[in-house]
Amino acid sequence: MVAWVFSMSFSAPHLYGTRRDDFEADLRRLLREVSPSGRFSERRPSTEVFVWWKGPAEPAPLPAA
Repeated sequence: MVAWVFSMSFSAPHLYGTRRDDFEADLRRLLREVSPSGRFSERRPSTEVFVWWKGPAEPAPLPAA
């Protein structure tokens, strides 16, 4: 969980400056309070993929006779 938090752009380690260690210690304490076993589950957002099919090209016009 700690690595996940630090992997997000809005909570990257460099953003905490000299207080990074304090933040990590607080985060670990809070995580232990909510789950003493250290187990967590995560609900990931769904991912949608849109695919457009481009049909076959129009046939070339016949040459004028």
